[in-house]
Amino acid sequence: MSARSKLLIFTFCLLLVLAAVSLYQLFALRFEAGDIFPPGSSLRSDPQGSMALYQALERTGGVKVHRNYRSLARQKVTASTILLLGNSHHELVTGDKKEISEIEQLVAAGNRVVVAFNPVITAPESAAAPEPKSGDAMTSKAVKAPDTAWGISTVYLPIAEGVLDKTLVKATLVEPGLTLPTEIRLLSRLTLQPPQTGWRTIYAVDGKAVLLERSIGSGSLVLLSDSSLFSNEALKADRQAALLVWLMGEQTRIIFDEFHLGVSEQGGIMALARRFGLLPLIGTMLLLAGLYIWQQSIPLISAAGAGSNDQAIGMTRDSFSGLVSLLQRNIPVNQLLKVCCQEWQKSFKRELEQDARLRKELHDAMTAQDDPVTRYQRIARLRAERTRR
Repeated sequence: MSARSKLLIFTFCLLLVLAAVSLYQLFALRFEAGDIFPPGSSLRSDPQGSMALYQALERTGGVKVHRNYRSLARQKVTASTILLLGNSHHELVTGDKKEISEIEQLVAAGNRVVVAFNPVITAPESAAAPEPKSGDAMTSKAVKAPDTAWGISTVYLPIAEGVLDKTLVKATLVEPGLTLPTEIRLLSRLTLQPPQTGWRTIYAVDGKAVLLERSIGSGSLVLLSDSSLFSNEALKADRQAALLVWLMGEQTRIIFDEFHLGVSEQGGIMALARRFGLLPLIGTMLLLAGLYIWQQSIPLISAAGAGSNDQAIGMTRDSFSGLVSLLQRNIPVNQLLKVCCQEWQKSFKRELEQDARLRKELHDAMTAQDDPVTRYQRIARLRAERTRR
């Protein structure tokens, strides 16, 4: 292979490696922020994600934390805390009985399921409060939204004029006997109105619940009107650790569910390879396959040049030629006759015992320093004469 061809191949390989590294960096930067995932996802590192909480729990070492990309209804999950973050409160309507039934089955299996809704900063325009009549002392009213599952209705807190959208709402502890802060801060103006029985209100704002808990079987179901408590932004600016610890419960296994956010694991060979750690093996096999193809396409022994005088290059050799080449590389010229005589003595021992002249000739040939060709011809002639007798 010429130097020009080697340079072209090296340049092509270098450009290919640089392109692969650049593409990897591009995807790494794109996935690092995680803004391609929905709000509340533990794969997002921006203010709306919950990656900081996931990593913090992972580093504590006291609990096992992992993400779920498959339907929990098809898995056997027990004794775990399941976080369903970033939900829209419009999704859990009464008509969606399948999803509600799946959540209840998870709770009945002994799990603690926390359903946190996306914060509602302003009341939707479609549900805006009617204009107050003249003489009405109230300047704003609570707005009632459609009913949700479990007989719970949602109500938006009134928003006074001149109040910023992201002004925090203070909720007070209602349930006695809990070692929780007497007051927490929320971003959402969504409240949850439970039925008369079955639920207990943990925190409320002006008598309207924002945090509910219910026991089903051996598990518990928690509804929270504001999932921003779990966000990266909240953990940095307004961390409410005691409430988060209570929400996690006493389970030693915490599951951040990504499946309900639409982040699912696609089936196939590559998914199985990633799950069982076979990607290095596949990469090695591809590398070996590439080397094999390269070896088959490019000979390891270069062809003879245009002005080469070596007639041996490119010639087909048989087994005898290979034996001769092997002997030439391993036996010096001045030791060739001596080695031959030693082999003769081993192979024709009985013949040498009967012929003293041939035995003496072999002995002299092993010690003499004269022409080996003449010595060889003399020994061959003596053996030929003995054979004709």
